[in-house]
Amino acid sequence: MSDIPVSGHCDPKFAAVEDAFRRNMNEGDPVCGDELGACVSVCIDGEAVVDLWGGYRDAARTRPWEADTITCMMSVTKACAAIALLRLVGTGMVDLEEKVATYWPEFGKNGKETMTVRTLISHQSGVIFADGAPAGSLWDDYPVERALEDATPEWEPGTAGSYHSFTYGPLLHGLIRHVTGRGVGDVWREDIADPFGIDYHIGLNDAEAARRADFVETPGTPSRDGIKGDAESPLTRAWNPMPRDEDFNSEGWVRGSFASANGHGNARAIAKLYSGLAGDGTIDGRQLLSKELIADAISEHWDDMDRMTNRPFRFGCGFMLSCDAFPFGGRRKNFGHTGIGGAIGFGDPDRGLGFSYCGNRMAPIANTGPFGGPLIDAAYAAI
Repeated sequence: MSDIPVSGHCDPKFAAVEDAFRRNMNEGDPVCGDELGACVSVCIDGEAVVDLWGGYRDAARTRPWEADTITCMMSVTKACAAIALLRLVGTGMVDLEEKVATYWPEFGKNGKETMTVRTLISHQSGVIFADGAPAGSLWDDYPVERALEDATPEWEPGTAGSYHSFTYGPLLHGLIRHVTGRGVGDVWREDIADPFGIDYHIGLNDAEAARRADFVETPGTPSRDGIKGDAESPLTRAWNPMPRDEDFNSEGWVRGSFASANGHGNARAIAKLYSGLAGDGTIDGRQLLSKELIADAISEHWDDMDRMTNRPFRFGCGFMLSCDAFPFGGRRKNFGHTGIGGAIGFGDPDRGLGFSYCGNRMAPIANTGPFGGPLIDAAYAAI
């Protein structure tokens, strides 16, 4: 048994969460191995009742995880991109029932002419591949966006859903850029992260990059091997524009804006965000989204076997909804998003609760896993 440092605070009522976190950090898991660095947070009605962190920022275990350490939370970013677009819906700049092509004319062709914003944000567009983008072109200017403009949907938009593993961020980025003249990362930072005090960012500046934990990928992780493997699969086809040598620590990954996966933050930030969304839509007394818009966004838009990863999913407007693969505390109303390797954030609208956990070593799992799962169970046992 190792002795990994753990810091932070925990309401005595939630002592079982701290116990579970310390077990994660000091005992690891027989299958998934040791934790490296990680954090967990639980917020209820905007108050952080759990805010813990521990371990190290680097694989050599020389730099301790600090209170303000941030790390890549992978696809947790997708829901943040959706929130950025929903914020524009709330201000009247975008209408969910309007055609995407009204805002982004170049997109309206090859079967996408009548696709609505609602169809796009809810993973029902059918545009799950960017085949026209050259291999490794993710960090180049516009080839992915042009490929999405030229793409033909894999099914009639709006008639089925599938997890848009790679294309979701670029699709929302393209729409948001055409509406505002700003990229999704800029809208997220300027309209949400900075004014609402959410320490989560899609593209880091110098000060944020200095607080960043290295991300350590683990071969054998199902989705990781899908996007970086040699065998042909929907995932490898979808992720072809990502450079083959991407290690999730490159300058592009740290500084660029790829709203499908390169958001960096910590559990405190994401739990705070989801507690606000699970409550009345306010954070620190400021309205992020209206209760009516949140209710619409977290309502079920589809429940089906995902065509990208062959798992059963439920989705709202950019939010994963609690399901067998990702139970989010076992409450069907709960909503949020996960990230490859174990990162998770979700809200419970019956309790005004936000929960988040993340680490900087990718765990080889395809669900909430042996680290996040016990923390969620302990939090609910305490309520």
